[in-house]
Amino acid sequence: MMSAGSPAVPNTETVWQQSRVAACQDPHQRVPDHGPEDALAHNHQEATLPLVEYVNDAIAVVQCDKTVYRNPAYLRLLGQTAQDPVPRDFLETVVLADRVRVQEYVQKCQRGEAVPEQCQVGLCTDDGRPVTVEMKPRLIAYQGQPATCIVMRDITAHSQAEEALREAHQRTEQVLAAIPSILIGIDMATKITWWNTTAEQTFGLASSEVVGRPLQGCGIPWDMPAILDGLATCCSTRARVRVDDVRFHPPGKKEGFLGMSLTLMQNAAGEDVGILLLGANITERKLMQSQLAQAQKLESIGLLAAGIAHEINTPIQYVGDNMLFLQESFNDLSTLLEHYAALYQMCTEGTPTASVLSQIETTASAIDVAYLTEEIPTAIEQSLEGVERVATIVRAMKEFSHPSAKEKVSVDLNKAIESTITVARNEWKYVAQMVTDLDPDLPLVPCVPGELNQVILNILVNAAHALGDVGDGAPEKGTIIVGTRQVGDGVEIRITDTGPGIPEAIRDKIFDPFFTTKEVGKGTGQGLAIAHTVVVEQHGGQLTFETAEGEGTTFIIRLPLTQSGS
Repeated sequence: MMSAGSPAVPNTETVWQQSRVAACQDPHQRVPDHGPEDALAHNHQEATLPLVEYVNDAIAVVQCDKTVYRNPAYLRLLGQTAQDPVPRDFLETVVLADRVRVQEYVQKCQRGEAVPEQCQVGLCTDDGRPVTVEMKPRLIAYQGQPATCIVMRDITAHSQAEEALREAHQRTEQVLAAIPSILIGIDMATKITWWNTTAEQTFGLASSEVVGRPLQGCGIPWDMPAILDGLATCCSTRARVRVDDVRFHPPGKKEGFLGMSLTLMQNAAGEDVGILLLGANITERKLMQSQLAQAQKLESIGLLAAGIAHEINTPIQYVGDNMLFLQESFNDLSTLLEHYAALYQMCTEGTPTASVLSQIETTASAIDVAYLTEEIPTAIEQSLEGVERVATIVRAMKEFSHPSAKEKVSVDLNKAIESTITVARNEWKYVAQMVTDLDPDLPLVPCVPGELNQVILNILVNAAHALGDVGDGAPEKGTIIVGTRQVGDGVEIRITDTGPGIPEAIRDKIFDPFFTTKEVGKGTGQGLAIAHTVVVEQHGGQLTFETAEGEGTTFIIRLPLTQSGS
């Protein structure tokens, strides 16, 4: 029997092959015809070389429920030695959970009945260490009697790796199921490979209904063209693609919106294997954003209400004064016209009198006909201007106080800016001179008019407040300059004030929601945050600023001239 310090041993198949080679060298030696088990039987019956002593696989021979042979690999596997006085039988080493099954295999094998080709069995070594083996039972003849040769290969490490892999897979499945976002995996042929619980709940389609089917053929109730365009972009650019505002219609509910992120997946070799679609139902968020924007609009109108009332009151007042003047003038002229009518009647009858002529002269002198002739047209013109001024303010107010369209339309940006300046007039007229530098050749810009007007209003009000913070004792008013121009494939709006500038310590916070340096009741910190969201997320543009302390600030709005902004 081989000692622990012996050289590396061959496996069972190698032993069998070596037996056949030995037979070729010695014609009188019988060749095992069926494999290593026959080699074992032949070795013990014919006293050939005990080659099974050298194999790596553990081998035991069981006869009448007793282990009658153990090779060195078996002893090493179970922590036994050849010198053990009473080594445990093979069946005693089998864990209780597998012992009945293994005993049946051994008994069936000895009776010549069919048994599984191989099976996994748990063993317990003498030192209490659990091992897992792959067992192959075979019927052999041992010392002239039927016996079962059991060949075992240690697969403990492999089994542990498989168990760890199963646990990892199970944990992954649990994590995927717990993710509150929609998670869909597809291969490069767009067949669905993953479909988590949130996807099932969102679309009303079970995983079993869609996995293995093409994405286009599953009847997912969403805007499929938008998703396919995103997939094409993801594959061509090999970058993560964001597809916002994907319309979908969940079963039994109203239409909503999804925000989807598409990411290309690769294997360890760097080959593209699929695309991961990660998304969320953003319907509630969009509704809240819309409500917040509308509330901010109404808040702006509320803050400007007193000023707007004053702006309307001034033209209304002189329109009213002019109306009183015209009423009095009309009464005077009516009296004069009555005298002229009497004179005309006398002239037609051929009997004009000097008293009528004297009366006409007196009346004309009293009412100052020359003055009325000069002032009445002026009063009418002023009244018309006042009415138009009121109408302009009312139209501007209407644009801000009603929800705007959700889709982009081509807008005359200069006209929108002029309208916004009108609404905010009472905020800036006491602290600033308003200067406009609007490009007359500016093309129409695709945007959501009401939302963009709100952005301009917020920045204008901020500029007015910045100039107002300089103090009432300032020697003169500041200046606000609003300009527009085309820059490349976009347009740029620059709103500059000559205020104190933005301190360096807060420059990275001015677009944060609820951040404000204004006193309580003067600002909520939502104006610039909403402006940034509207320009960047809704219009695909940019909102930046340039500032210098003591010199002023310029806010720069850049908008694309295409519909690419989402």
